[in-house]
Amino acid sequence: MIAKLSSPYSFLDDYSEGAHPRLLEALTRTNSTQQTGYGTDEYSRDARQLLLTQLNATEEEVSIHFVPSGTAANLISIASCLRPYEAVLAVQTGHIIDKEAGAIEATGHKIIPVPGVQGKMTPKNLETVLSQNTFFPHMAKPRLVYISNATELGTVYSKQELRELSDLCRQRELLLLVDGARMGVALMAEVNDVALRDLVDYTDIFWIGGTKMGALFGEAIVVRKELAEGFEFHMKQRGALIGKSRVLGVQFSELFRDGLFFELAQHANAMAQRIAAQFVRMGWKLAAETETNQVFVVVPDPKLAQLEERIRFYAWQRRTETQSTVARLVTSWATEETQKMRLSISCDHCRQSKVKCIHDDHPPCRRCLRLNRSSCLLTDPRAARTPARTPRTPRASLPETRAPDNTPSRTSSPLTALPTSTLIAACDIYRKKFPVVNFLHYPSLIADISHDVTSVDPVFLAALLSLCARFMTDRDLEPSETYAQYARAQLAYRAFESPSLPLAQSLVMISLYEWGSGRPYRAWMYSGMATYMIQSLLKSADDHMEHAPDDFHAHAQIAYEQLVRTYWCCFAQDCELSSGARQHFALSFRQISVPLPISDFDFNFAKVAQRIGPADLSRDFLNGSRLHIDCGLAIVTRGFDIFVRILRFANESRRNRARGTAPASLRTWQVLKEELDEWRDLQDTTVRYPETSAPAHVALGCGELFAYINLVYFMSVLFLYRDRFLAIPKNDGPDQTGEDSDGTIDRLFVTAQHIGAILSSLDNCATPVITPYAGFSVFVAAHINMYGTVCPLRYPGGLERAEEEKKSNLEYLERLSGFWDVGTSWWRTLQEANRFYETARSTQHGVGLTLAGTFDEYGDIRISRPEPSATQPRPTPLRDTVIQRADNVDPETPNQVAAYDLETEMAQWPFLNETWSVGFDTGFEATWPGLSLS
Repeated sequence: MIAKLSSPYSFLDDYSEGAHPRLLEALTRTNSTQQTGYGTDEYSRDARQLLLTQLNATEEEVSIHFVPSGTAANLISIASCLRPYEAVLAVQTGHIIDKEAGAIEATGHKIIPVPGVQGKMTPKNLETVLSQNTFFPHMAKPRLVYISNATELGTVYSKQELRELSDLCRQRELLLLVDGARMGVALMAEVNDVALRDLVDYTDIFWIGGTKMGALFGEAIVVRKELAEGFEFHMKQRGALIGKSRVLGVQFSELFRDGLFFELAQHANAMAQRIAAQFVRMGWKLAAETETNQVFVVVPDPKLAQLEERIRFYAWQRRTETQSTVARLVTSWATEETQKMRLSISCDHCRQSKVKCIHDDHPPCRRCLRLNRSSCLLTDPRAARTPARTPRTPRASLPETRAPDNTPSRTSSPLTALPTSTLIAACDIYRKKFPVVNFLHYPSLIADISHDVTSVDPVFLAALLSLCARFMTDRDLEPSETYAQYARAQLAYRAFESPSLPLAQSLVMISLYEWGSGRPYRAWMYSGMATYMIQSLLKSADDHMEHAPDDFHAHAQIAYEQLVRTYWCCFAQDCELSSGARQHFALSFRQISVPLPISDFDFNFAKVAQRIGPADLSRDFLNGSRLHIDCGLAIVTRGFDIFVRILRFANESRRNRARGTAPASLRTWQVLKEELDEWRDLQDTTVRYPETSAPAHVALGCGELFAYINLVYFMSVLFLYRDRFLAIPKNDGPDQTGEDSDGTIDRLFVTAQHIGAILSSLDNCATPVITPYAGFSVFVAAHINMYGTVCPLRYPGGLERAEEEKKSNLEYLERLSGFWDVGTSWWRTLQEANRFYETARSTQHGVGLTLAGTFDEYGDIRISRPEPSATQPRPTPLRDTVIQRADNVDPETPNQVAAYDLETEMAQWPFLNETWSVGFDTGFEATWPGLSLS
């Protein structure tokens, strides 16, 4: 019997709610992309790879198929294995016996019941039933054993029990099938010791349920390869091979991308434990131990009606002898969250956009205050009467922003009539392509865009599209510069407003756009404005938190975390802008009082986590634990701090050598190296390349972040060891590099190869990293690889490998130029450098060459060096000096003079003069050839 009540909270099953918000967001985000069907779509392929990783299995061992329901999974799995005269064995409480409307029998296969022990099949009882079913050919022949994990009674199989059952099945030539409708809660049970790999080893077919673990619907069947032939035909015949298979692929990809499946299962089990403990405190007996998410409690009949008034449950068993009923309560992934949602208070505007407000029980709420809404009215969703709502602007359009009469007119909005799917796709691209400035809280942002796009600041969306439009093929989109112009015009007017988070984040994004467009001074100014604005907001937030109640709830913590992340993104971006220039972030990392970002998972799902400060990022404080990719923003922020100080050290050392003064302190070099080594040691092995491959992180959706962490490390190594290499006296000979006893040049060569390898690996995985910093990394690595062509005996792989790496670097920068104007500068410089190195290699005749000493500064983010002013003499190009010396040389000793000049030119490459930094000093912008600044 079922207590048929509508208003009480339901514990009838674990699929009453629709789906976890992340899955819905993923379905919305991917909705507009075209895909093939019937399991061949890219999302299903990704999901299979993620599952194979979790199973620790290969495609040669198992085949994975997605079906819409548990009944379909059981029906197809059994029917695909059995001949018409073969039977299935299942415990008497097995789901297929009385919960699937005779679906198995309808295929022509008999089900033979086996007595169970706590819902589980035992080898002893199985042997007994097998011995009773041997009158062949008059009896159906047992062929397959069906079990559930977790069972119908919520119990789980131990590894020993599963192994013993598997051994018996193999002895008796039986197949073993595991119904995994509740596999998630079974794996996350406190008493469980079975791993997913054990299921591969001990069973022939098992399936993993998504329907009861946060998915809209869907199950994943894992079939041993020998049984998998023709499985798709069985799926098709039984209506389970669906055309829009992408819907299943997207959901399973999200569930297994970063452990969400297991998090939700653990939550469901924890809620069941709390309910069971409460029943025990009330003095009621449990009919079975609560191992997973099912609670079986013995309810005295006088209390049954009272319980039915409060919750919905399944009346599992009537016990007339004790005048009681065994009630089954099932918790789900959303049990606690749903309760919170029913009791939350939100304002009318925020209820429209399905986002909870952060407020102190008095209007206006902070969200409406931020958006300058004066009509905010807090309401209680539990009230019967709902206030009238203001008519909503159509979701696919954004209004044009009009300036007041006393302000300059601004550009009309290019955002008008953009589909919400395009904006959501831009958010997804930003999340992947720009991990170092990834401060967005995607659950709330995508909810805002989906339900009320007018609630999102237009300047924010314009800045976002200025970065992302170049990577999108939507025909509705304008060129990136169109959105940048609109954002600039808005920012010029709104810079005098009170600081706000959307404005600060817009400044960060437009700063990155200006850098990639070859306008470094503008990038630097926007970055500085963002930093000051976010510092002001952080100060206000800190003051508020000091006087907040102790139960400062998770949503306020997430609002604060957005400020924290934006601050550190400003820090990292300022370090990026220092790549190849002399100005550096002034603050000392360890002295900054702003806490480091929390993990991505905690941030996205409003979990309050322990915060650590920059000074705590050390081996001692972390007690030997390692940081994973989920803490990638904190990792890369610290990496940029070390990298930019190594740059400063390298520049100072070079200038000292040029002036003939004492080189930089060896002690300073050692301190920087120790910091770099400590930072690397704090990272888990899974974050380091080449110890962990790039495709592993691509499968988890964080390939670009993985690349950035390692690029920052590799670049730090290059500049640190290049400085050491330049300080070593050089011996004569074409392939001698002086007293390089510690393998400095070998370290440089290998690191340069790693830069190309990780970017190439990501490109092969259809996850290219196309950003200005990645371009600068390739620009620097290319110089190292070109030097390898000059001394190929020291280069790993010799001349052929050095040429391959150089060619790959040039091809990457040529591709980068199609996305970012600044890439053209680096590509042109390398073309000229390549001609120089080719000349140097062909004319050295046994003379040693030194590695270029100034390419760190030539990596400046400008397009070309400004021309000297009228009062400054035009410097004589070094190349002309070399040619002139070569012309005046004694014919009898040409090699000596030419060799001397070539080494000098190599040391000074790429021909810098003292006017290169004028743009930053005066605000003057150097321009690209053929382009003007507008």
